[in-house]
Amino acid sequence: MSGPAFNAETGLLTAPREVIAALATIVTGAGEADAAEVDAVLAAAGAGSLAEPHPKLADALTPMRSPIIGIRLGKTGYVMPGWVGGGRFTLHVYRGGDDDQLVPMPAEHLAHFLAWLLDIGPRPRDPRPEETTVDAAALDQAVANRLAERSSHGLLPEPLDSAIAHGFRDWWLAGSRWTPAPDAPGELMLEGIDTDAGLWSVQRLEDGTTAIVRPVTPMGTFLALGDLLPSNHLIDGSAPRLALELTPVVGGHAAWVTQALSG
Repeated sequence: MSGPAFNAETGLLTAPREVIAALATIVTGAGEADAAEVDAVLAAAGAGSLAEPHPKLADALTPMRSPIIGIRLGKTGYVMPGWVGGGRFTLHVYRGGDDDQLVPMPAEHLAHFLAWLLDIGPRPRDPRPEETTVDAAALDQAVANRLAERSSHGLLPEPLDSAIAHGFRDWWLAGSRWTPAPDAPGELMLEGIDTDAGLWSVQRLEDGTTAIVRPVTPMGTFLALGDLLPSNHLIDGSAPRLALELTPVVGGHAAWVTQALSG
């Protein structure tokens, strides 16, 4: 473990996952956590304390204290919480080593950051069916198998089956929730599968058992990520903040991944 670290120029905090989760729990008001442990880690990183955070950390905590939009980002089987408020975006980024990162930035950088984090770039333009209807549980099992580096061959219709079985890169989701204006939607959810054959979007139908998988371009995906920040007319401007029960706090394994791997 390299130990906690803090970038005084960007406000990026590197610390153990449980400490960042505890920090989020306390700052969002979602519950009780060990404030003394959080303060000890912040002090060791040179980031101040909960009561008196470094100015750049205070900027990072602003959207967590008064979120207008809640973000959930899923990648490689994990779901990570994020917050938008006060013109800022902060995301608890899960990493493969001992420590995670609390990453802050201007809210308008959200789509560009997610495109980088999800590695949305040039992909093949080989012909693919306009859509493929699949059993949602079979799709979940195929993705979970590939995340666990197991075979998924034969679970899905072609050419989707071969694309996932032999060219799987990653699975991701990106969702946002906000307090909607009257008659406006209050959330957006994007789900994608990245393969050597290209990007695919996943639409879950209301019956809960069926999904439609469609090929998508990198540009179309980038534009869709931009929609995670809704236009002002969609948000209830009289709401002081996103309701606590709608605010993401602690991430973890995507539930369906755990279920699929244990099934």
